[in-house]
Amino acid sequence: MEDQSNRIARWGIMGAGIIASKMAEALQKSSEATLVAVGSKSPERAQSFADRFQIAKALSYEQLVADDEIDVIYVATTHNFHFENAKLALEKGKHVLIEKPFTVNAAQAEALIEIAKSKGLFLMEAMWTRFLPAVQKLRSNLLDGLIGEVKSVNLSFGGFVSPRYEKRLTDPNLAGGVTLDMGVYPISFITYILGNLPEKVLSMTRFSDKGVDEVAHYMFQFHSGCLVNISTSYNLWMRNDALIYGAKGYILIPEFMRADRYNIHLHNGTNAIEKSEETLVPTDENGFSYQISEVVACIRAGKIESPVMPLAETYSIMKLMDEMRGKWGLRYPFE
Repeated sequence: MEDQSNRIARWGIMGAGIIASKMAEALQKSSEATLVAVGSKSPERAQSFADRFQIAKALSYEQLVADDEIDVIYVATTHNFHFENAKLALEKGKHVLIEKPFTVNAAQAEALIEIAKSKGLFLMEAMWTRFLPAVQKLRSNLLDGLIGEVKSVNLSFGGFVSPRYEKRLTDPNLAGGVTLDMGVYPISFITYILGNLPEKVLSMTRFSDKGVDEVAHYMFQFHSGCLVNISTSYNLWMRNDALIYGAKGYILIPEFMRADRYNIHLHNGTNAIEKSEETLVPTDENGFSYQISEVVACIRAGKIESPVMPLAETYSIMKLMDEMRGKWGLRYPFE
């Protein structure tokens, strides 16, 4: 494979929707990457996107993956197409970053991972929140025992979906539902900051009139004994915060999806808080910039996966969500 250790990574975006726009903006500001092409099923949509972001090439998916001037493809299509789009790119020898959720189910994830490994190609789920500086610092604080043994975590993430996201979230034919679209964020967040996967999983959901999960609650128990409660919804106002309780105190992350600050409260084993402080970590306005840096650094180093978002963990989280959906009886029409 060509040496890419000192070259600016050349990117193509597959899909021309809302999330693709955010990535395009981040790539345009990057000094490590350049955006050379966008691909869409619609020539008109591809050209409109290319014009808006001053991208040199507006292509079909087939042209995009065949272009020798592209090193990395970011898959930004709807969930139901992630597998086939990523597979197409990998089979043409491209490194791939897939917007979350990685795929619809664990079987699809496993198949993509096998292809990438067999070809020596980089592959990663675009769980951009893991790469935010504040999340990195928070994880370090917890592992260093800042609040002692973490025993309990409460996390909520929800809100009324805007019209532009509604079809993607509510349509079972697009693998809609809150778990794959939103719930995957707090699940991945908690496995990352605690450093492992849950051993026991309980969950329940409330279905929408279209048959997808509109409100979901998950309860996890980890090997350490830590208990985690997560609530998520796409049509219910919720506080989008996380509370992490340890033996020496607790940490509040007011907006865990923006995560540029968190509040630390320490006690001496009583109900009296002895010390409180806010940790503020300067963060790029477009949080996608950090995952771009990770992808480029890994490719330059010859890595085929990221140690921050390893493929085994992506697969395990997909499997966990499969098991929860299985117990709810939620299976998509195309599965």
